[in-house]
Amino acid sequence: MDLNEKERLFSDIYKSFRGKIYRICYGYIYEKEQVDDLFQEIMINIWNSIDRFRGESQIGTWIYKVAVNTALIHNKKTKTYQRVKVSLYESNSADSTESEDYRAKEEQLNKLALCISKLDKEDRLIITMILEDLSYEQVSEIVGISPNYVGVKVNRIKKRLFAMLNESNHE
Repeated sequence: MDLNEKERLFSDIYKSFRGKIYRICYGYIYEKEQVDDLFQEIMINIWNSIDRFRGESQIGTWIYKVAVNTALIHNKKTKTYQRVKVSLYESNSADSTESEDYRAKEEQLNKLALCISKLDKEDRLIITMILEDLSYEQVSEIVGISPNYVGVKVNRIKKRLFAMLNESNHE
């Protein structure tokens, strides 16, 4: 692959997957500055290994593998496992022009994000990929378990999340 092809492919990957990669980063690292560092590290790893992509899987599956492996290695290096609590008011959401519906939805999403952050790493990864609309087959390739077991884990994760959400609504 020549340099122009590599740059075009990398640009396409960046445009198509940057949001998903950021969400993976937030699943493993919890401080904005560290998330940016991890994102950059993942993009560097994608750039450095793009010539070795053989097309044996979908490019998105390959990107997730690179991102997850980089995040796991990064976590081992930095030993960062603390979750920054998501605040409803962190980003000026107290602005009086926002509707009550928006605030209620944002609060529910924040509760869900907090519940997801309490899952173990593999479950957090699986549910994040499912929320990104990856198929069970794609998730199984990335995580290294069978597609049927992905389905079993997704059902267990959903039950756990519903229970956690119900607990937080009763507090």
